Amino acid sequence: MFRQSQDLQMTLDDRMLYANKQTRKAVESSRAKMVGDIVYPLVDESRFASLFSDAGSRPNIEIKRYVSALVLKRMYRMPDEMLIEFIRCGALNFQYALHTTQEDTQPLSESSLRRFRRLVEAYNDEHKCDLIKEEFERISKMMAMNMGVLHDDPNKGEDDTAPIIVRMDSMEIEAHAKAMTRIEILYTSIVIVLRYLHKKKFSDIIPDELAHYNEEGDHNRVMYYRVAEDKKAGIQDTRVAETINEMLLLQKAMEDYFTKKMLSEIPEYQIFERVLEEQTCLDENGKRVPKAKENIAPTSVQNPFDETVTYRYKHGQHHGHVLNVAEACDDDGNGVIIYATLEPNVQQDNKLAEEYVKQLPDNGPKQVLVGDGAFNGEELEKLAAQKNVTLQTTSLTGKAADDIFADFVLNEEKTAVLNCPKGLVPVSNKYSVKDGTITAVIPERACAECPYKERCKANIGKKKTSVRVTGKTVARAKQARHFSTEEGKKNACRRNGVEGIMSVMRRKYDVDHIPVFRLERLKNWIWTTLISYNLVKYQKYMLEKELCETA
Repeated sequence: MFRQSQDLQMTLDDRMLYANKQTRKAVESSRAKMVGDIVYPLVDESRFASLFSDAGSRPNIEIKRYVSALVLKRMYRMPDEMLIEFIRCGALNFQYALHTTQEDTQPLSESSLRRFRRLVEAYNDEHKCDLIKEEFERISKMMAMNMGVLHDDPNKGEDDTAPIIVRMDSMEIEAHAKAMTRIEILYTSIVIVLRYLHKKKFSDIIPDELAHYNEEGDHNRVMYYRVAEDKKAGIQDTRVAETINEMLLLQKAMEDYFTKKMLSEIPEYQIFERVLEEQTCLDENGKRVPKAKENIAPTSVQNPFDETVTYRYKHGQHHGHVLNVAEACDDDGNGVIIYATLEPNVQQDNKLAEEYVKQLPDNGPKQVLVGDGAFNGEELEKLAAQKNVTLQTTSLTGKAADDIFADFVLNEEKTAVLNCPKGLVPVSNKYSVKDGTITAVIPERACAECPYKERCKANIGKKKTSVRVTGKTVARAKQARHFSTEEGKKNACRRNGVEGIMSVMRRKYDVDHIPVFRLERLKNWIWTTLISYNLVKYQKYMLEKELCETA
């Protein structure tokens, strides 16, 4: 039964009343105190009401304590058992964070934390939402507004003196699941189905050809010893083709015994079928054969125990997911992360930025979004213009364009030149859909005396003159011109600070070694990690502010 938490009044046996001066000082300066002062009171428990039964039963532990405990866990990088041990053994700063200093028996346990995470994951999966992320964004935006780096006044910043500055970057997060070879993926997809059949007492439908999977040491024999044996025999490794044939035998046995509806309700079989579809194709005779390695997509299953993992080549191969963060900041280095997304590792950076811009209000305050060259894109620029967002990317990718191209005026569709830098109107325009090139025909002999003819690379003929431009070239030239201004250089310096977030995520919070499988389960760990990061930044800001006021 869901129960809203009640405001508790301090009792006479509260441990904070009897703490000595040294202990009180330690609690006051502790980061855990920030959890008790900020996260605990701001958690909206009503969002979690649907996780619990409406029937009359034992009431739930306060949701505020669950969320605060998960933040503490990531703040101090503790496993569940150590966190509970600290809380129960009298770590006063932890008890203060959970508001349990007055209780004789601490309410949380390892199993209760585990059950809460599973409830949230199941609810998110069913309702296509993210409860912990909603709390992270709401709490973070409140901190950002208190720091003055975020506001909701659409009129503030119209004079270009006080827009919201948001810097964005992304990072790859390595998956906890092992990066498997092709034969291991095929072999393991069979194993998980066989385990299901043995567990559900359907062992009699397993083909005799698959009996070796139950033998001890079969994995090593197939994965390793066969390689040496094939090399000694001087034959080509045929393990992949043989394993695919075994998969086809198992697939036929399953389809003969179960209905399609029953198979659709078996997660193990769904992964098995997906692997078979991604790793094979039909030849001219309609037979399943292994796909060529280069034809296997990055979105294919990389580990049957975690089918959400993908791979991507970006400064080396990364096997996992991609985290994109947006931090509201000021010129003094103060800032908090107000938005984040965790997606499969095949998402491009400009698409991740589009998701951020889309969720902004139409009539929101003026905002400057700063990112690196990977966040550049025509669709992103269109969205930014609609949302009162000025987009600036640094370290532009691609070939540099001459500054003169920034003075070409194109129509809205970027299919025709309206004016050239000298102000001439073309006689005609021809647009190539294939490469987006606009060929503008300029009036006869008009370019012969133009001072820009060399920079425009005008093709001056006897009867006509033509100039070729593209919408991308014009946009890139305009961006490069803006970057050369004082404001552009200042924004480039602002963007560099976001790299520190990625460094802290790896060094302090060790996000590349979070011990969970599946993207949905990983998300809850990431959101509580980001809350912890924001609390540290907020505490630093408050301490500096206090020192300035007392100076």
